[in-house]
Amino acid sequence: MRKGFLKYSLWILVCFSMVACNDWLDVKPKTEMEAEDMFSTEDGFKDALAGVYTAMTKSSLYGRELTYGIVDVVAQQWGGIGSNHRYANALKYEYEATNTKPIIDTLWNGLYNAIANANSILAYIDNSKAVFTGDNKQIIKGEALALRAFMHFDLLRLFCADATSASAEDGIPYVNELTKQVTVSVSPKDVTEQIIKDLKEAATCLANDPVLTGREVSASDDNGYLINRNYHLNYYAVMGLMARVYMYAGNPTEARKSAIAVLEAHENRELFPWSTRGDVLNEKKELRDRTFSTEHLFALNIRKLKDYIEGSFTGTSVPLLMRISPGSLFVAGNDFRSFFFETTNYIGDVPSKLWQMDGITVEGQLYTPKRDRMPMIRLSEMYYIVAECDKATPSVAVARLNEVLANRGYEDTELLDASVVNSGDAVQEEILKEYQREFICEGQLFFYHKRMKDEKLNGYTVNYVFPKPENELEFGK
Repeated sequence: MRKGFLKYSLWILVCFSMVACNDWLDVKPKTEMEAEDMFSTEDGFKDALAGVYTAMTKSSLYGRELTYGIVDVVAQQWGGIGSNHRYANALKYEYEATNTKPIIDTLWNGLYNAIANANSILAYIDNSKAVFTGDNKQIIKGEALALRAFMHFDLLRLFCADATSASAEDGIPYVNELTKQVTVSVSPKDVTEQIIKDLKEAATCLANDPVLTGREVSASDDNGYLINRNYHLNYYAVMGLMARVYMYAGNPTEARKSAIAVLEAHENRELFPWSTRGDVLNEKKELRDRTFSTEHLFALNIRKLKDYIEGSFTGTSVPLLMRISPGSLFVAGNDFRSFFFETTNYIGDVPSKLWQMDGITVEGQLYTPKRDRMPMIRLSEMYYIVAECDKATPSVAVARLNEVLANRGYEDTELLDASVVNSGDAVQEEILKEYQREFICEGQLFFYHKRMKDEKLNGYTVNYVFPKPENELEFGK
């Protein structure tokens, strides 16, 4: 992240908060002058964009709660949560409890603050007199639009019952401009339509994204601004997100088209290559690629991840443990993913997917692992989406699932048998198992259960709708 962001972050995060409350009364003209100064140069826009990504990495958002934290808890991913645990009430869907409601309120406020950052970029970029390098103006705009859509989508999935209701009372604000006025809620249906609109415009803006055009960039080009595109919501990440949105909205035809665009780039251009056994199961544990990083369409670079997981998976005698034991979940002995459970503090089967290793020195040479990465959108999800869309022809869907499994270490004799997985329901059952295996610590299992309308999990009747903050109910209607 760019150092210059820190100079300007305060006014964006505080003064441009989109949450419906009286804080708007404190906005002063000085902030407009600061904004004009910030957005007078290309570097200012880059700094502001970096600020959006940085805001998302907080432990209250994707650094914990929206990944391995409360969202995995309510998916019943974790077992052994005792009555004194911070997630004890969340586990039972007691969202109004004093140890749960603040977590949820902070999710709402944090996501809307990050959306405000994106909107600050979009408010200035079209009329900016700044001189941009190459295609950077459109790429920055495309990423800001995609980020706005990404976070509104998670707000929709968390705080609305579904994506189809036409009632504004069931919805949330879709904040697409900077304003001192309260932004009222619109219906989930309207939110979904605006998300798709933003994503389509983002894809148009990203038409010259190097990941799409194939243009080679290096660290010496524009100070390396366009390298490591999977740390940004790049063109193919937008396609992946669009597939996810369409699937959630009940439009498998369009979901399949978007997912296939990613798979074709992967299969024909070798983009987002499968992680290899050597990378994932390196004999030196310090160097293992624990999140299969080459396959990330989009990941957040979370520099504090080592600190964030302390108390959840490291440095504790009561770590989060899988509710379904790894021995039951991973039936293939060679599944790469089954190796990321370790014994620590005399406790077995501790998930080590997010362990942050410091590297190792071999013959005087320091080797560092691929760390500080939180997957947001994965290649494998695109295969699952296409398989689900094709489940009416089970043999076709099974072939898609087996493509993933073969690249997770399955031997030929361990792959799915199309003569056994021979119905749409059987395909769906295998997809559920893959969500349980693939997205540990990533927060996607809850949304899968919600989309499938599973009424009970682990014996609990599921409440899929987080309560909105009181100030939103008071001011935002």
